[in-house]
Amino acid sequence: MTWNNDNDGRPNPWGRPQGTGDKENNRPNRPSDDSDIDFDALFRKAKKSFDGYIPGGGNNGGGLENSGRYLALGLLAAVVIWMLSGIYFIQPNQNGVVLTFGKYTRTDETPGPKWHAPWPIQSVNVVDVTIERRIQIGYDSVGKNQVASVHNESLMLTGDENIIDINFVVLWRVGNAKDFLYSVRDPEDTIAMVAASTMREIIGQTNIQPALTDARTKIQSDARVLMQKLLDEYNSGVTINNVQLQKVDPPAAVVDAFNEVQRARQEKEKLKNQAEAYRNDIIPRAKGEAVKMQRDAEAYKAQVVSKATGDASRFNSIYTAYKNSPEVTSERMYLETVEEIIKSTKTFILSSKDGNNVLPYLPLNDLKKEPKQ
Repeated sequence: MTWNNDNDGRPNPWGRPQGTGDKENNRPNRPSDDSDIDFDALFRKAKKSFDGYIPGGGNNGGGLENSGRYLALGLLAAVVIWMLSGIYFIQPNQNGVVLTFGKYTRTDETPGPKWHAPWPIQSVNVVDVTIERRIQIGYDSVGKNQVASVHNESLMLTGDENIIDINFVVLWRVGNAKDFLYSVRDPEDTIAMVAASTMREIIGQTNIQPALTDARTKIQSDARVLMQKLLDEYNSGVTINNVQLQKVDPPAAVVDAFNEVQRARQEKEKLKNQAEAYRNDIIPRAKGEAVKMQRDAEAYKAQVVSKATGDASRFNSIYTAYKNSPEVTSERMYLETVEEIIKSTKTFILSSKDGNNVLPYLPLNDLKKEPKQ
């Protein structure tokens, strides 16, 4: 646009009358009045300084074109780097929880490279879901193999109103990454409080003697089940793997007296077991003797009855024969009787022609017999 005078001598916007411009720059010259600012000179100076910082910049019109090109490339590179910042990796033992403007969006469970919209649109929290973690209840580790009891956690009241000192460990892992991160404020403190309250409830229903001896396995199993139930109600995203009792003892102040009671109970159990063993030995033996005597009596009965039956049959047969032939039967009976008598009688026969030659008697059969003790 061309600015002209109104032929009344008024200057144009550059402060000089028309026709008195700067020939070198084809621009009107500054006025002699120092109160006016030459904006055109300031613009040229700023442009010259800017071209000095841009590669290829100069006084020609190509400097502005090159600067725009570099600016576009820089913006493109920044956008690419910003997009690449959303790449992350999920290991086989990890889950990634993605948030969009702080709100839960998804959980990445498959291992491998993943992508989310870069900050500040989306963010990701990676959680290890396979490692087994542990919480100690009732004691703290103070050294390599040293522990310190925490009495406000370890001392519990049993079902028979005794006090017991219990130390145990809870082994757990992350089951649901989303619930673990955002359902409870402090998962480890929550697990510790649930573990302590659960163990107190179970010990409160158990007498001290079983708790110290044969009920340890049942206590561990019941505690794990009840802890898991409570944590599931809180949507904590935690899985309880195991509960391990480390120490189950009476309080230190009464441990000596308690040990005396335990020794007395052990002695009682020992005597009871000995009595049971004697009973289990003598009763079967007596029952066996009774059965043996009963069987012997039955055998003797059968023998006597059989003999009596045989004798009666023999007598009947002899009587029948006697009725048929009395003389012959009597003679036979006499001979049989004599035979039986002679069979059991010692007989000595001395023979000589004149009857005076007596041979000396030597009882050889009696000498063979062993002398009585």
